[in-house]
Amino acid sequence: MSADLRDRLTAAGLAAYRDEAPQGSPRPFVIILVVSDPRPSTYDGRTQLRETRTQLDCQALSRGDADALAEQVIAIAEVAGVVGTTRFARSFVDSSRAYSERQDTGETIFVTSLDLMIWHAPAE
Repeated sequence: MSADLRDRLTAAGLAAYRDEAPQGSPRPFVIILVVSDPRPSTYDGRTQLRETRTQLDCQALSRGDADALAEQVIAIAEVAGVVGTTRFARSFVDSSRAYSERQDTGETIFVTSLDLMIWHAPAE
């Protein structure tokens, strides 16, 4: 799912990476982290539809750019559709937070971090 989410974001023109960005990647970009991915089951077996908590860290060189990137990510992720082997249903923002980090170089990185609840199933 996270690889297909990355592909979904990059198809929309955003730079997106799973787990971490390659060193030296220019900002803005999105880091995708799977926080929780339960596998619901019934007595008949595993269900296909799942809800995965995914953290998307929108990093930029200004607060305004980080917030704008987060709004783009939300607009893309909220829409249902099929990408690769994943059928995305609606996604919802569960929480968001903003912070900044000063790098050793003196540069400040601004981050808008989103927790999305992404409903998805295998594409058929």
